[in-house]
Amino acid sequence: MRKIWAKRRNEEAVSPVIATILMVAITVVLAAVLYVLVLQLIQVQPNIGAIVLDKGGTSNNWTLKVVGITGAAQAPLADIFILVQNPDSSIALSSRALDGLTPGEYFNGVRYIDAMVAGYLNVGDSFTLDKSLFESGTTVSLFDSIGTTIYAEKAL
Repeated sequence: MRKIWAKRRNEEAVSPVIATILMVAITVVLAAVLYVLVLQLIQVQPNIGAIVLDKGGTSNNWTLKVVGITGAAQAPLADIFILVQNPDSSIALSSRALDGLTPGEYFNGVRYIDAMVAGYLNVGDSFTLDKSLFESGTTVSLFDSIGTTIYAEKAL
């Protein structure tokens, strides 16, 4: 009888060189994936201590003008969020990044006016709020993207 099963002389699956290349490639891919995941978890916040707002207005609008930014000359709009709360603490304008507001146009009664460098909050920039929508005692807050640091808070 003939043997149908022939025994292989070389029992190795791949050569040592190919195995080493595969291990290095897998390690590099895993390191890249880990790097991307960690990079997404770490959010670098701008070096802003506080934003100083000056309140003013006309017969139709409230005006909040940026008169100072401590810790930085300017701050990226994507890193600063605005929240407007009515006197009874209900939300009049939910948390929104400033880069989501079109400069010069009203959004739910709030208008951002970019007076200096586009894309950044600078001294001289201002916010206009429609008095027909926001009564006295309404609070405007500027804070970081995580919501842990309040840069400015001003009551109208």
